[in-house]
Amino acid sequence: MATFPSAGDHHHLVAAVPKDILVDVLARVAFQSPADLVSAKLTCKALLEASGEDYIYRHVTIAEFPVISWKSDLSGVLFIDRCITSGNPEALFRRGLIEYLSTLEIDSGLRNLGSAARSGHPESVYIYGVLMLCQGQQEEGMALLRSLEGGSRWLEMVRYCRKSVRSVVMDMWVRNFTILAGPEQNRGRICSCRQEGFTVLPSPESMGRGRAGWASKEDAELDFYAINRCRSCFWNHEAAAFCSMLRFGRFWF
Repeated sequence: MATFPSAGDHHHLVAAVPKDILVDVLARVAFQSPADLVSAKLTCKALLEASGEDYIYRHVTIAEFPVISWKSDLSGVLFIDRCITSGNPEALFRRGLIEYLSTLEIDSGLRNLGSAARSGHPESVYIYGVLMLCQGQQEEGMALLRSLEGGSRWLEMVRYCRKSVRSVVMDMWVRNFTILAGPEQNRGRICSCRQEGFTVLPSPESMGRGRAGWASKEDAELDFYAINRCRSCFWNHEAAAFCSMLRFGRFWF
């Protein structure tokens, strides 16, 4: 007769696995679902002990958590705080934007966004670079933003970053009005390759038609600047477009 291992046998088998392997497994679980991480922690002592490692919280997904919780949810707040102290890039990105734009904790916000950007988090690289341009720190801002240009699909990355940043910003009350001025000289001569007409766009009729059908004005404008301006002009325009989004909710003028 076939015999099956008991629950106790399973616990002994898990306990025999090296802790670093358990941590890696739990990090992969957490990357898919925080709820599954909680379930795994409850299965045995070995997994419970391994689940406390920062590495796991650095990789856990927080997509299902609201950017700003309007309900009293202490457990959720503590969870996000733990993710931040563990260096979770998405949590740092969200907290940094909230602090910089809403709660006016400017220095802390920049630190959190900078930490997330240094980890390679694309949205943080994008927004931190944009903020540097808006603050007049052209060299640092350009270096960050130009790092997003690798590959032939870099414009798709810019669109993705725009969408991600907007989804976070639309959930908060923007109070940092100093950022609305945009990058220095964003409507005049901003580099040696062009003299005037930085904000001149083609007609809406010519912008609206894309290769795959009718494109949005926002996408058409992005394509236009990518094709017809140098990269310095492009990124300065992108910073100005971000400020436009803060004012009007859209990435075009």
